[in-house]
Amino acid sequence: MISKSKRKVTTSNLKNYLKSNCPLVSVVIPTHNSSRTLPQCLESIRDQTYNHVETIVVDRFSDDGTERIARKFQAILVRKGPERSAQKNFGALVAKGDFLYFVDSDFILERDTISKCVRTCENLDGVSTINYSAGYSIWGKSIALQERFLAHDPTIQTVRFIRKKAFLELGGFDKRLVIGEDLDLYARLLEGRFRVGHSDAIERHMGEPETLKDISRRSFYYGKAARSFFRKRGTAGVHQLSPFKAGLFWALVRTGSRYIISLAIVDVTRWTASLLGLMLSEK
Repeated sequence: MISKSKRKVTTSNLKNYLKSNCPLVSVVIPTHNSSRTLPQCLESIRDQTYNHVETIVVDRFSDDGTERIARKFQAILVRKGPERSAQKNFGALVAKGDFLYFVDSDFILERDTISKCVRTCENLDGVSTINYSAGYSIWGKSIALQERFLAHDPTIQTVRFIRKKAFLELGGFDKRLVIGEDLDLYARLLEGRFRVGHSDAIERHMGEPETLKDISRRSFYYGKAARSFFRKRGTAGVHQLSPFKAGLFWALVRTGSRYIISLAIVDVTRWTASLLGLMLSEK
């Protein structure tokens, strides 16, 4: 017969077991007026098959109920600005996990996403994930078609799931970058000879713009912010952020999709707005 003392599981023993077999994952979500998409995002994190997770919402002073939603899902809520790179870096400092997982507030995770990341990252410093887009209007569906191919493009891979130790050693995201900060982090991981791999874990991006006006507005904003990334990453950065990729174009044409023409309109809109934003940005 096993004595009660031997069957007893202390809090200390449980923590040691979880740390050894189920490392804590800190999901860091930068937000700003994200009430439209945040509930679905947090619900998908809550429903993960991997349970040893803490969720940290780093909010940039929202006024639309984002904070209330974060509290409803019992997320750790902190406030930080001015932009998402600084927000994510601050979330990493707050995090207690061995792993950091940076998730946008308009992402929905498949139920096994985190468990796949943990398993793949066992002997690595970080892993990339597969990010698909979901669109609803003709323009959103056109973007989703393109993103389905870009999700596997080796030139624009990012690492959202990373060991906290490696992230801090790198110095986190470059706070000067508003766009391309995740591409820059991936490049620095490779340059620093960190061990980087790929996971088949899937995220779904629900926040693609659904009108040409919204596409123009977002592209103009990113165009204004892109100069810092181009200055740091040079021609490689220009190639990564360019909306035109010859190989991608022919791959899309071969699909015979009915969204090819609408996608061409989307890309022209993106090009025009992005170039205008770039020309009006500070040199």
